[in-house]
Amino acid sequence: MKNPIKRIFAVYFSPTGGCKNICLRITGMMAEILGLDIYEIDLTSLENRHKLYEFSRGDLVFIASPVYASRLPNKIVGDLRTCLLSKEAYAVPMVVYGNRSPGDALNELRSVCQGAGFSIIAGASLVARHAFSDQIGLGRPDDLDFGEYRTFVESIESKLKAESIDFIRLEDNYEPEPYYVPLKVDGSPAKFLKAKPKTDISKCDQCGICYRVCPMSSISKENYSDVIGICIKCQACIRRCPQDAKYFDDEDFLSHVDMVRNNFTRRATNKFI
Repeated sequence: MKNPIKRIFAVYFSPTGGCKNICLRITGMMAEILGLDIYEIDLTSLENRHKLYEFSRGDLVFIASPVYASRLPNKIVGDLRTCLLSKEAYAVPMVVYGNRSPGDALNELRSVCQGAGFSIIAGASLVARHAFSDQIGLGRPDDLDFGEYRTFVESIESKLKAESIDFIRLEDNYEPEPYYVPLKVDGSPAKFLKAKPKTDISKCDQCGICYRVCPMSSISKENYSDVIGICIKCQACIRRCPQDAKYFDDEDFLSHVDMVRNNFTRRATNKFI
């Protein structure tokens, strides 16, 4: 069968850059095989998520999201459901998790894609460094991961060449599994829903990067120390601050980070469908 793909898209929500890097690497491999360019759509900003992106026959759309508490980020999934629209396009949903567990996030993203009208040709749960700590998923993705990515895109190419494509579909009555309950070091629930990043004023040089990178537009433009909206604990402001002025001091949050660091430093695996 003649290759039906005319355009390749890399679509991602990526506060700390992990999803973006993985999505672009995989779409880059696919583009190289098919001899096509990549069209990039960054859904990290609130402004971009409030736009509508339409895809049509001949489009192959790789869609990547991080995993939060074994699911898609709960404050983002609604935007994903409303900003993507497919008219006979193919999708490859991919979720990126920080070495703990992919949970049910891939199925949830598959549900989003199906609801938007995509035909799903493949999917993946992929490992990256955890947003909370460099020691969790240290060095991931690495060369072993990249080799698995190559095999993955080659399998997609084979599907595209087939006389008929066997699309992957969730059952119509799919319901996502419950969110993971974060735990502290002592095994009790870690309750940090209302935790927000603090600012070390002695380090802050008022550059405004934190304000610009917050995916929820929750940092005040007038006072970068003031978090005026919802914080999803994505770590964008902390990871991107050039002065290391942003930090969390919530005891439950810090205990949860220690728990994950103590229990989930083994090499987690990528999973492909």
